[in-house]
Amino acid sequence: MVLLRRLSLLLLLATCASACRGTRGDTRLFSLEDPRGDDHGDGELRYPLRQDMGPGSMDLLSFRAQAESGGTRFEATFARPIPVPARRTMDAAGTTLADMARFGFYTFNLDVYVDEDGQEGSGRTDTLPGRHLTLAPGSAWEKVILLTPRPYEARDVLRALWRQEALAELQRKQGEVSESTARALETQVEQRIERSVFFPTRVRVSGPTVSFFVPESFLGGQARPTWGYAVAVTGATLERRVELPAILGVVTAPAQRGLMVIGIGPGTSHERFGGGRLGSTNQSPVVDLLVPEGVQQREVLGQQARPWPAVVPASPGLPQAPDAGGTAGQGDAPAPSVPQQ
Repeated sequence: MVLLRRLSLLLLLATCASACRGTRGDTRLFSLEDPRGDDHGDGELRYPLRQDMGPGSMDLLSFRAQAESGGTRFEATFARPIPVPARRTMDAAGTTLADMARFGFYTFNLDVYVDEDGQEGSGRTDTLPGRHLTLAPGSAWEKVILLTPRPYEARDVLRALWRQEALAELQRKQGEVSESTARALETQVEQRIERSVFFPTRVRVSGPTVSFFVPESFLGGQARPTWGYAVAVTGATLERRVELPAILGVVTAPAQRGLMVIGIGPGTSHERFGGGRLGSTNQSPVVDLLVPEGVQQREVLGQQARPWPAVVPASPGLPQAPDAGGTAGQGDAPAPSVPQQ
């Protein structure tokens, strides 16, 4: 009888422990799906002629968020495994690719624009430099998360680009700008970045999936399914595309003003995406993006681009992720094993 009571007690404890683990482990905040085989921008974009990039490698299949102590862990899964930075030498100093891209990936950027209130006239509708997209008025963002292989360098580049943009606008309005005014402007830009842009550094890469942590201090809490999320994938460059003159610390940018992003142009190339429109100076190099049900990706990225609406996970109209078809040779990657949470 004593043995029976002990066995019953152990069974009860095991059942309770299992139930508790199930409750604590159910931390998913939302999950969004994207069609397979649509990693071709407006339908004409072609990957650079590189062995580490090809159809499927930037094909976003799902974007998820889960609660984690102190913040939110976001997770993006692609159609093919994410290339791991190798220890091949990149410059005369002996710097390797693994040294430059020390967070476990190097071929892509992931932009996440977060609309926290859904109000027109609140937030920004422009996107990060070089994306050439405009968000819909009702999807204006208050926060943006940029997952990029070199987050510290990307922050420096964004500071330089936004500072030059603000300085040019001030000069247009009032002509000459004093040194003290320029320094005050620099402080304002730094505060703007600190308040509205986050560059994740707590990153995990496993097969086709990358996850990254965003603290509560940035989002004002954990991510909510009632917010709008506009997610875009671009090819990543590891170069810092800025020049640093010694005059007053002013930073100028070269003609191509993209933030760590590979551009697009006509024809084919090892250095950029192909399929660019002749004569276009602002065609978006975005490879794949999330759109709500009823909106086509080509409508946002095409020649007559419409404003880009964010996806609200709590909305009844969620992306159903049908087979996107795509162009020949695309959309045929084998289905990955998507981790379940």
